[in-house]
Amino acid sequence: MFIVCIDAAKTGLLKLTWAGESDTEEVVFEVALGEYVQQFVQEFKAAKAVAVNEGQVTAGATHAWISNYINKQPISIVATPEMTPVENYFRQLNNVQNIDAPENLMDTYMARSAFEYNPQTLKSVKEEWIAKQLEIKKSEFTEPRTLTLLCGSWNVNGRTPKENLAPWLIPNEHPELPDVYAVGFQELDLSAEAFVFNESNREAMWCAMIEDCINLDKVYTKVKSKQLVGMLLCVYVKTVHIPHIRNVQAVVTGTGIMGMMGNKGGVAIRFRLFDTDLCFVNSHLASDSGRCDRRNQDYQEVVKRTLFTMPNGPPFTIFDHDLVFWVGDLNYRIPLPDSEVKSLVKARDYQKLLKYDELTVERNAKHVFVGFEEGPIDFYPTYKFDVGTDTFDSSEKQRTPAWCDRVLWKGAGVKQRTYTGHMVFRTSDHKPVSSLVDFAVQVVQPKRFAEVRQQIVREMDKMENECRPDAVISTNLAKFPDVKFMTRYTQSIVIENSGQVILQFRFIPKLDEKKFCKPWLRINPPVGMIVPGEKATVELMLMVDATTAASLNTGEERLEDILILHLENGKDYFVSITGNFLRTCFCTPLVTLVNTLRPVRDLTQPAAASSSSDRRTKSQPPQPNLIDFGESASTPAAPTSKPEEPKKLHIPKELWRMVDFLFTYGLDEDNLFATSGNEQSMELIRECLDTGLPFETMPDAVHSISECLIRFLEALPDPVIPFVHYQRCLDSNSNYTLCKQVSCCERGFLFFFFFCSRGCYYCVGLTQRFVCWWLLPQVLTQLPSEHYNLFVYLMAFLREVLSHAVTNGLSAEKLGAYLFSTEWETSTDVGD
Repeated sequence: MFIVCIDAAKTGLLKLTWAGESDTEEVVFEVALGEYVQQFVQEFKAAKAVAVNEGQVTAGATHAWISNYINKQPISIVATPEMTPVENYFRQLNNVQNIDAPENLMDTYMARSAFEYNPQTLKSVKEEWIAKQLEIKKSEFTEPRTLTLLCGSWNVNGRTPKENLAPWLIPNEHPELPDVYAVGFQELDLSAEAFVFNESNREAMWCAMIEDCINLDKVYTKVKSKQLVGMLLCVYVKTVHIPHIRNVQAVVTGTGIMGMMGNKGGVAIRFRLFDTDLCFVNSHLASDSGRCDRRNQDYQEVVKRTLFTMPNGPPFTIFDHDLVFWVGDLNYRIPLPDSEVKSLVKARDYQKLLKYDELTVERNAKHVFVGFEEGPIDFYPTYKFDVGTDTFDSSEKQRTPAWCDRVLWKGAGVKQRTYTGHMVFRTSDHKPVSSLVDFAVQVVQPKRFAEVRQQIVREMDKMENECRPDAVISTNLAKFPDVKFMTRYTQSIVIENSGQVILQFRFIPKLDEKKFCKPWLRINPPVGMIVPGEKATVELMLMVDATTAASLNTGEERLEDILILHLENGKDYFVSITGNFLRTCFCTPLVTLVNTLRPVRDLTQPAAASSSSDRRTKSQPPQPNLIDFGESASTPAAPTSKPEEPKKLHIPKELWRMVDFLFTYGLDEDNLFATSGNEQSMELIRECLDTGLPFETMPDAVHSISECLIRFLEALPDPVIPFVHYQRCLDSNSNYTLCKQVSCCERGFLFFFFFCSRGCYYCVGLTQRFVCWWLLPQVLTQLPSEHYNLFVYLMAFLREVLSHAVTNGLSAEKLGAYLFSTEWETSTDVGD
């Protein structure tokens, strides 16, 4: 049983109780409400569902469920009514064109790489090819129909307006009502509860306000609404069009803290209207002046990570739709002096201002919104106003006016009627904007559709009946020299149909195997069809990640595989895959690293492991010579080695180098551990750690090294607290007296590192009101020396990090929240 309550009598404490089957199995948590406990609460929400549904909580591996939260995708909500045969065929048209749809995250890239053979997949290849030909000849059996759409966006600043929404949503200059409404809100709910729980009751309230405005005569039906913290997207369509809507889905993407939380990001809704795929996106990008690059990054993250699951094909991205409409508080500013901007606004010289508008500049440079269009702007900047007035910000900060709130679109056949801001609304510090456009949808003519399809089938049958298939393969050997950890490599194989019939191919598993390739390899596409005289390119994508690097480091596995390419009704071809994996310190056991004085790249054989007898007792705890974090310390000292041979380090030299760099250059860095690193810099850091080369000058060095440090720890094959001690730690969690016996850090906070293999880990900051799983001193003394040293070393380093809280802005709560942040599933309920 899992109980959550908010105790107002104790100044807003959040109390969580987890009770097992017996009365003695109970853990109670109390913590002050705030943004720092959101990840903690969400972890328990998701844990309850996974533990019950998957049955993964077993003795000795009680944290196996954590693996479910690594890069977990949002659940898509699909509504597919009964379809006619014509609609069912046309539904597949876009699916066949996206067999090369990109993955959304590098971390999940290899997780789905090993394609499991399914005979039903091959049966659909012929139908997919027919659907592809139908898409090419689409104009022969469809007719365009013009509809109207009103897109709106408003940052409501956490307030509920008392005005009627009609001046915003009802276009007076156009008496006919739009066929479609897409209305986006930002900062819908700024309460602590909304951010902590990712839940808010304001969605229903705002939907009701919209419906009270536009649906007085029951003209409209809500297709879908979706909320992510303060963002809400609502789509309404005239009821007369509802029978022609299918494949409704909604996806949320958070880009906030650590690039994942839902205070910033996007909400997307897609569906098929008649025979045109529409996608609507509402986003809230990074705020504040001078953060244009961060806004660009948020946009790219929303584009990359928003995926819609299709019923019979690969996922749809935002750009796989015929028409895309994007609204939101994009937060792009005007980098001119405040007085100059206000003077130009007063003179209504908008064209001069737009030359400096960040969104205009970034679009012209093709950094964001490439291929999108926006109507002419001939209205006041929509930000920032004193609440309740039409006066620009008169507060101490004097924020410069800007067109933060925008409406853009991508696709053919869109013609804008109006684009304006609405100054009559004074509830928020933003003014709402709206854009009324005409857009064209394609409508299938069933009789003509049947004729065109029959013609395509006849042509295919004629080619297929002439003779057996034959092919020419460009190569039967793919070599990947010098493969590095977490780096993607791609090679191609070209298959040419040299016969006179349609060639259907697929990669098949070897004897007694279910998967046709190793987990470090991905093949795209794994099945296909080629007409005579044409060619198809098959991409072989290789990447060694944390799930596969450990066995390659030890030499248990090699980068070698043999692929079997099978031609339907034809022969098989064999393609050999070989590569040279460059050994890495990531995914290497601690015992190997501390017994290795040279860089791991120089090793030809795995380093000898220390004897299992090298363990401490209670009476003789080790005295490691680690970093001296006293007041006189100016820089961390290198780990010392034992005098006897062979020499052994107290901690891995690679980890020491990263901590030493952060200790020297990063303790005063703002948002340390909260800002993502630069991918190119992190690749260079990994190379320096593996080869022993010094760190070079690189962008975002501190943040890149801090993220590498986290990735290093989570990739350890055996965590800092080894698996064998998990159960004993958990058995001690109910004894509050024993928990308090552990020595406190100088600032009064307790830390417990619980690093799990290949993925998730915990770092929880504790106060007097917060009790969590704890490691008793007697358990510490049972740890292997290298694990004990690393535990103490990390504790000392984080204590030093907190001693610089004035400059780096960290607290124990923040540090704990940042170090175990992940992307949470927002639709899982807390439970009973």
